[in-house]
Amino acid sequence: AHIIDSGEMSQSKSKSEQHEKGNHDKSFRKVPDFAPNVVAATNDEEFETEPPAIELPRLIRRNLAFSQSRNHIQIQHNQGLNIVKLTYLDLFHVILQNSTFTIMLMLVIIWTLVILLFAWIYLAIDSRDGRSYCGLGNNGEHITFYAAFAFSLETCTTVGYGLPSGVNSFFEQCPNLQFAIYVQMLWSMLFNATLLAFCYSRLSNSENRGAQVVFSSKALVSLDERTGQPRFQVRIYDVSARNPVVEAHVRLYAIAKRRPVPRPLRVLQPNDDLGAVLFLSLPSVVVHHVDDHSLLCNNNTTAMTKSSNMPYSYPPRNASQGLILRQADSATGGREDVVCPVCGDSYGSFERWAKHAKYQRMVEKDAGYPVECSHLSISEEDLKAPPKEHPDLLMERLQYHFQEEISEVLCIVEGIDPLLSGTFQALQSYRFEDVVFSPDARFQPCLSVSRNKNLVVDLDVFHDIDYSSESGSRRARGPESLRPHDSLINKD
Repeated sequence: AHIIDSGEMSQSKSKSEQHEKGNHDKSFRKVPDFAPNVVAATNDEEFETEPPAIELPRLIRRNLAFSQSRNHIQIQHNQGLNIVKLTYLDLFHVILQNSTFTIMLMLVIIWTLVILLFAWIYLAIDSRDGRSYCGLGNNGEHITFYAAFAFSLETCTTVGYGLPSGVNSFFEQCPNLQFAIYVQMLWSMLFNATLLAFCYSRLSNSENRGAQVVFSSKALVSLDERTGQPRFQVRIYDVSARNPVVEAHVRLYAIAKRRPVPRPLRVLQPNDDLGAVLFLSLPSVVVHHVDDHSLLCNNNTTAMTKSSNMPYSYPPRNASQGLILRQADSATGGREDVVCPVCGDSYGSFERWAKHAKYQRMVEKDAGYPVECSHLSISEEDLKAPPKEHPDLLMERLQYHFQEEISEVLCIVEGIDPLLSGTFQALQSYRFEDVVFSPDARFQPCLSVSRNKNLVVDLDVFHDIDYSSESGSRRARGPESLRPHDSLINKD
């Protein structure tokens, strides 16, 4: 037996008292149960968190009416001088990115400078011993600068010559002047072609067509009426509805604060497996399911247990292997997401796996299988469906995750202008302050039927949100719609 002397006992007692005193004196700050990256304190350690996320500036500014954007991305680079060598390879598009006024002003300045340059050239060619050599001057005198400028302007615009003293306009005695006129005329034709190209490109540019695609000023994070699934929603409409946009489709991206790289968000409606095609002549709601694969969901919840009354990860799920997946594909049989921890079979949903496990437990029990390494090792508690989280707690958790981890969500609509056949984009940005978190939040119905039997889109309520649990049913005409925002509103 080990005998502890009085010195060791007193030293041990002193350490125990210091440790107990430290525990009593320590005050821990309270953090939400769903707060990510929180490390539990042990002994004298305090709560530690990862470095705070970077507060990124807005990538797409809302600088138009109705909280719309000019479709400009606010990003720069710090290699301005070095990048010039690359711009020479695409100088036409670099210049075309400027405004029409800037391009026209630039071309007028270049055109004027070239006329002045040739005016000095004509001055130099005509001068010989202070006398007019090519006959451009009056009565054998040397041509003045103003006359040379007028001659250069007439040559560039091909309006015809009015030479002094009836000089022969073919200038047979002055081949240098003939060559200078040839060069200026050649440059004039090329410049006119360039001017026409820039004018046509700017006038036929479909970039500004995206200004007529209107996004809802707020995005919604609410619960699906049928399944209770959290979802991210945005409403979109094309103001120029009489000329439908060709091949319009939508994409969603999330930019995280800790990793500012756009990551795709799978679109459920319209289905991105079918190209996420939109018909923008009627208001359309874009839906993204905030499931376990979504960047808008707190993925740390998969490590929580049943006792925490939160979603958990039993049985295990197939790893995404870096792919952007949708849980809806698994629920509809498009992919098998849930893996049996015993036999390794995979199933589309927890309910299907539970039926498989119950059946195998019954068969293996009758066959006398051992409990270990068989389906009999799965308890009845494990076969119970995951408990549903309270809607308010779920919204609070998603709201906290969005505020702490997500910088903004980008919504990009692409389409073809039917009038000029040009492709354009319409961009919108949603930050934390632009998102409404409410289980029952719905977009107000904005469609009605006029007296002459035409559909009317009420843009006064296009951005409005209904927070009641009976969204849309009070104003819905006929049966209650499964998508209340698609309902018709009754006009008095």
